[in-house]
Amino acid sequence: MYQKTIRNSFTLDGIAIHSGNLSEITLHSAQPNTGIVFRRVDVDPYEIIEAKIGNVSNTERCTQLKNKHGYAVSMVEHTMSAVRGMGIDNVIIDVNGEELPIFDGSSSYIAAKILEVGYLQQEVPKTYLHLQHKVRVEHGTSFLEAHPSSTTSYCVCFKNEHHVPFLSDQTSYFNFIENDYLTDIAPARTFCFKKEIMYLRSKGLIQGASLEHGIVIGEKKIYPNLRFPDELSRHKLLDLIGDLALNPYFHAEIIGSGTSHYLNTLFARELLKNLR
Repeated sequence: MYQKTIRNSFTLDGIAIHSGNLSEITLHSAQPNTGIVFRRVDVDPYEIIEAKIGNVSNTERCTQLKNKHGYAVSMVEHTMSAVRGMGIDNVIIDVNGEELPIFDGSSSYIAAKILEVGYLQQEVPKTYLHLQHKVRVEHGTSFLEAHPSSTTSYCVCFKNEHHVPFLSDQTSYFNFIENDYLTDIAPARTFCFKKEIMYLRSKGLIQGASLEHGIVIGEKKIYPNLRFPDELSRHKLLDLIGDLALNPYFHAEIIGSGTSHYLNTLFARELLKNLR
């Protein structure tokens, strides 16, 4: 198996959910062993921010990365998830500001565009790190754990911690061999609870949010209609794939419950310490 990059560059734009600004990203092919690299092209000279777990600087309602010069990119998790989910090893992502677009709250736009422009196989072998023993990280009642495996799989549970009467706990599973990221995971949208909206906006978050950008869980129903019965847990899984893509490719069985960007990145650090 060999490393892959995208065959052609492409550009997508949309609203940045937290700032409310228009945001644009352009994905370019990259040389073998580049990994995933963000470039802030709104500054001159542009600033490079490597997509590595050590560069995580904030995990409140998204994952933010920052370089040593203090330049950041946020809302990286959906793009990271699409890149990892579609099997891309090397890509340069230009961003014209600090926050990436939210699109429809899923990673479908990016994943579909990667498929459209095609892959370029590179003449350098793809390598996977392996886990020798179980790793577990807990935060309150939430947890993530990894078990040694010859493949990569995810099992994530969404817990109905707000005790919404018409919601139940959900569990979603994904395996890179048996499942298709583009159809099974990429369409799952981000979500929030209606009772959180005023508080989040008071903190300067979700300034650009609308029902075009994700799911709102109200007191009596969900807006708009779900794409999957377990869309909430599928999106949690989407986020987890993206946050763990801040580590090199690995083989492990990942199991989690009540996951968040904070827990995901805490777990990613511990996982990396134990991968060989």
